[in-house]
Amino acid sequence: MKKPNQNRNKETYLQTTLDNRIVEISEIKKTQMRNKFPKTVYLKRKSQWERLFKGFYDLRGVTYVSSPEFLLDLYSKYDFEKVELIIGAGLMDGYKQDLDGDDVAIGQLFSRVCDETLIIYGTKATIHSKIYILKNDQITRVICGSPNLSYNAEGGRQREYAWYFDVKIDDHDSLPWLQQINSDLNEHMKESDIVKFMKDLQNLRNNSDNDKVEDFLSWSGSENIDARKIIRGIVKDVQDIAFVEDQESEDAFSITIPKSVNKEEKKILSRRFDARFHDDRATFSRNHVLNERSNLGMPRMKIDGQGRVILGLGGQKIILPDTVSREELNDSLSDIEEYIGLVDESICFHKDAVKMNMMEAVLYTMAAPFSNEWLQQKRKVRMLTDRTGPKHLVIFGEAGNGKTTFGRFQNHLLSTKPIEPINGKNYKKADWDNLFEHIMTQSSPFPVIIDDIKASCFTNAPGNLEGRIKTYFENEWTPDRTYPMMIFNTNHGIMAEWAAGRRVRKLDFLLRFKGNEDEQMKVESILSRKNNTFSEFSRIYSKKLSKGIEYSNDELKLAREVFQEMYQNADRDLPSFFPYEEPEKKYDMDAIYCGEIESYGLFTEEVMKTQSGKILKLEFDSDRYGKSKTLETYESRLPKEVSTQIEGNKLIIKNPDEYRKFMGAGRPPKKNGIISRFFR
Repeated sequence: MKKPNQNRNKETYLQTTLDNRIVEISEIKKTQMRNKFPKTVYLKRKSQWERLFKGFYDLRGVTYVSSPEFLLDLYSKYDFEKVELIIGAGLMDGYKQDLDGDDVAIGQLFSRVCDETLIIYGTKATIHSKIYILKNDQITRVICGSPNLSYNAEGGRQREYAWYFDVKIDDHDSLPWLQQINSDLNEHMKESDIVKFMKDLQNLRNNSDNDKVEDFLSWSGSENIDARKIIRGIVKDVQDIAFVEDQESEDAFSITIPKSVNKEEKKILSRRFDARFHDDRATFSRNHVLNERSNLGMPRMKIDGQGRVILGLGGQKIILPDTVSREELNDSLSDIEEYIGLVDESICFHKDAVKMNMMEAVLYTMAAPFSNEWLQQKRKVRMLTDRTGPKHLVIFGEAGNGKTTFGRFQNHLLSTKPIEPINGKNYKKADWDNLFEHIMTQSSPFPVIIDDIKASCFTNAPGNLEGRIKTYFENEWTPDRTYPMMIFNTNHGIMAEWAAGRRVRKLDFLLRFKGNEDEQMKVESILSRKNNTFSEFSRIYSKKLSKGIEYSNDELKLAREVFQEMYQNADRDLPSFFPYEEPEKKYDMDAIYCGEIESYGLFTEEVMKTQSGKILKLEFDSDRYGKSKTLETYESRLPKEVSTQIEGNKLIIKNPDEYRKFMGAGRPPKKNGIISRFFR
């Protein structure tokens, strides 16, 4: 007779497979002999993540999201030699945008794609799986769970859960299971629209004679081209309506939006123009469009063929005077000279050179809205040999030299209002990306003046603007587009070769204003008076353009001619600091800078005899680490002909005669004394 609980026990051990087949007890016992269970891990610290993924050389898998930066970290931080992944969140959405302008990261990824140590696939299908197969010489680790291959999952406040299973190389019993995992992974590859990351860049490079950096930057910006084209077309329509309508017109107006406009592009229009959408129509406020706040603080500008200047300022359409009387022009030119004349009251090593640089900056400011026309002329004669555009301007000077106020003065000359420059002090990559994307779609030639930029912007350091500056005119610009020039103010004078002289021009403002009440009152008075110089400049410049101009390496050649004609029209003598040619041809600002540092006694000089001859040892004050920023900047200003060597806070000059010759070029002219003037 069976015990009462005998049938219950038998029923308790009954198990079924997924296809409802009953598993016999004998099978259960046999399986339990070999049964292995995965380990589990609750990931809430980076150290746990590192223990899970480190120690392997091969990674295959599928993740919902990742990023280009994290993919590179898999090699540098986790020592993987080969990575093959399927990205489940669309066709690597945003990868090109993330890499836009970063030719270094693109080059690192492209190199691995070409040698097949990095293979990435994407699809329009949404794949939310997270499976990773890691290998080394001893084991194969299979990981499955919630974590993506991302910085958020790796560490921080995001929590993840996963199980993992280690299969030793001699574990033949687990081979069928591993084969099934691989088969499951390969199922993700069967989407019909699967694409390979950077395959389009490989095709581009195979059919291109360009420098690889140019192709990298062109490729990374290609996803934005269509969006920019759409935005640019809408902006043009919006601005045309806002500028054409009379003051009495209603504030609100609407236009038809192309069906191709997507949600992201609508967000851009809403953010920049406060657009309101309804079906295929978008409504805009004329007051908002014509307010400089909708253009990052810069007035929108249009200049017609006759040189008439129209501005969007304070929510109104402002038309600068078509004609300027001789008296008005004379007063306006006088204000420019008075502003530059403030240099005479400042602390300045070489006042003549600085005043000429300031006048050159004024000419640059006036000519900047016409730079696209200059580039059109250049492309006609230099299309194949030099695709660089007009040079952007960097104004360099130490703190207290009035760069910010000069930025207001530049805006005042162009718009009659001393508008604040854009503050670039805290700009990061996202801010620069937004700035460039914005100005490249606005079709406004009003120059972008950016104050207090970081030291890295024009160097080879991370976070520089190399990619953005190179592609701005060389890849992105076409004759039917209007891109504004950019004017940067900075306290940092060191510039990399990719920028200095080729794509960016630097003017040194080597002075320090005293900041006393008399000086401030003069500046206040100048900025409070209307200046009509640009109205007359634009009229004459446009007239000369209509007659045709010849391309010249001197980008301001025509501006110099226009200024000389304006002085004739005003019946006024040109000032002594007027730049008939580029100031760099008259003054060696590097030598002047070094001469100023020497005059301040910021280093001691010692002549030393060696077996090879005499050398100079310049010793600078150093920080607690034995370094000297002044030394670094000083050395960067020396010409290639001067042979140097840096040892801590000491600069060794190996050819003193060449150094003396260089320094002599920076000495200011000696002022005649009272007696010499008396006998003159």
